[in-house]
Amino acid sequence: MNNYLQRIGFTVWRRKTTIIVLGGILAFLIFGVNFIRVPEKDDYMKEERDAQVIADALLRSINVKFVETVNRFKGNSAQPTESTNMDQNKEDLTVKNQVESLEIEQQLGIPFVNLDSKRPYVPSKRIVHFDLKGAPPRISYLKRLFPLIKTMGATGILMEYEDMFPFSGFLKNITAKNAYTVEQIKEILDLAEESKLDVIPLIQTFGHVEFVLKHPEFSNIREVVGSPQALCPSRNSSLNFIKELVTQVMVLHPNSKYLHIGCDEVFQMGECDVCRLELHETLFLRHVRKVANIVHEKYPEVRVIIWDDMLRHLSQQTMIDMNLGKLVEPMVWVYAEDIYRFVQPPVWDKYAVVFKTAWTASAFKGAFGETMYIPNTKRHLENNLRWLDVMSQQSSVFKQGMAGIVLTGWQRYDHFAVLCELLPAAVPSLAINLIAVSKGYFNSSLKDQFLSALSCPIQNNLRNSPFISLDSDPFMWEKLSKCMFPGSPFFRLTYRLHSTEKETNEYLHLTKKQKGWMTDYNIRHNYSLPLRVEELTNELPRVYHGMISLARSAADAMLDIFDGYTISEWIEQHIYPYIIELETIQNQSLALKSVNQWPSRPLPPLKDFKRLGIPLSVN
Repeated sequence: MNNYLQRIGFTVWRRKTTIIVLGGILAFLIFGVNFIRVPEKDDYMKEERDAQVIADALLRSINVKFVETVNRFKGNSAQPTESTNMDQNKEDLTVKNQVESLEIEQQLGIPFVNLDSKRPYVPSKRIVHFDLKGAPPRISYLKRLFPLIKTMGATGILMEYEDMFPFSGFLKNITAKNAYTVEQIKEILDLAEESKLDVIPLIQTFGHVEFVLKHPEFSNIREVVGSPQALCPSRNSSLNFIKELVTQVMVLHPNSKYLHIGCDEVFQMGECDVCRLELHETLFLRHVRKVANIVHEKYPEVRVIIWDDMLRHLSQQTMIDMNLGKLVEPMVWVYAEDIYRFVQPPVWDKYAVVFKTAWTASAFKGAFGETMYIPNTKRHLENNLRWLDVMSQQSSVFKQGMAGIVLTGWQRYDHFAVLCELLPAAVPSLAINLIAVSKGYFNSSLKDQFLSALSCPIQNNLRNSPFISLDSDPFMWEKLSKCMFPGSPFFRLTYRLHSTEKETNEYLHLTKKQKGWMTDYNIRHNYSLPLRVEELTNELPRVYHGMISLARSAADAMLDIFDGYTISEWIEQHIYPYIIELETIQNQSLALKSVNQWPSRPLPPLKDFKRLGIPLSVN
């Protein structure tokens, strides 16, 4: 509430001139209603004086209210009294300093969420999610990253291996060719232990099992024959697969106190011959119960976590009847800014009746676009700050409070999707969001910790200068381009990609759309003016070589972080298509310039129009 009143006072102070003018207009209208006659000069002067009196009184009231707000913000609840000139000067100075401080905060572009920085809510567990189904980092990179996230407030990591886990036995074929070895998994766990980070493995046991069900030997446990998205919960072979999956993962994680079994976004359920006669909620809850029992029977001390999205519309009584509260802990995930829009208060009340505790999940990357290559830090920060607000409100409704928060960092939207933001490009976003949830707020007082964590040079830490500008630079390219955090060369390369991509798209638009000599029409009919074509391709070599140079720089920047497969995939996704398009324009320009005789107009219509049913009458 104090922050909210402070913002109101600050806004009123900055708008005082506008309020004076509005007060004058209001006074003028009042006098105009009372005296319906042609005003004389004295009337105008009287109205002006009256308006000024009203405005002066309003301004004094504003000043008093704002000073009162500032005093409350500072913990001074004394009522305002008649001030001497000296006291008034002190109050004015206090207001001025507070305004200047708030102006600096506004320059940072930090989303306003009504958090109490004096009594912040800090989740007891702060877990960073590593999505390994895309761009698995080298062990040497994790060795640099784990201590960093520990200093920024992390207490653990959530490892979603998918096909990067070294499965064996009848699961051997689901392992990717560039998967971690058993020795590397042990090394990752040792690195986490050195940084005092708890490790929670995550496996998929219902939906998002594409990495398994895509293989022919596992197609028989698909829920839908033609789709590998979800497995059938009613087949014994599905449970045999899950038992082996759980066993192999837990053998390599003997010290893990939790196991996350996924169960989110089961898009295909109740569609096979065996399942279609069952209610969806019965199918889902019965399968979750079976999987949880598999874990508890072999590892009774391990606590099971599931994503919550499939529970939101299930009845409270059905979950109680299934004894779900004693089997699993829900992890409530929302990556947008408006948490309550997706998980409304009645859902929280339902969860509190069924479960003793709950987890939450925000995001620091991979939530706002399948093909993005840099996260929008401002949106992610607002998501995390709003989660803090929600957790502070909802923690008391659970018997054991909130278990903690996971900052997810998705690398693909699913197994078949292309790569989204890579981890090194998202380290600044991870830093600001992890510090925020570890402190319970984020403002300029955390500037030094933020910049120090990212190894930013001293000149970026000038007094009273905004160290971030999330409104104008939500990707933080401009402010953090000189920092030396793990992966910073790739972070800077995404800025270069952004600039090069913009220039290339402008050139392509000019050449193919805006100008009238190299459009698709010209190319299909091989009909253009060579002089104009030559003019349009003058800049082509420079743009083309810029893209080639960018691709080579990307390979260099990624070499110490990813294997060749990841580097190849990222360049093919983001840079190679431009190279091919520019080469195509070059070849088309040569063809157009090779013509020196042209037919009379009109040019013949396309024969393909007939196939499309477009009626044309050509004599």
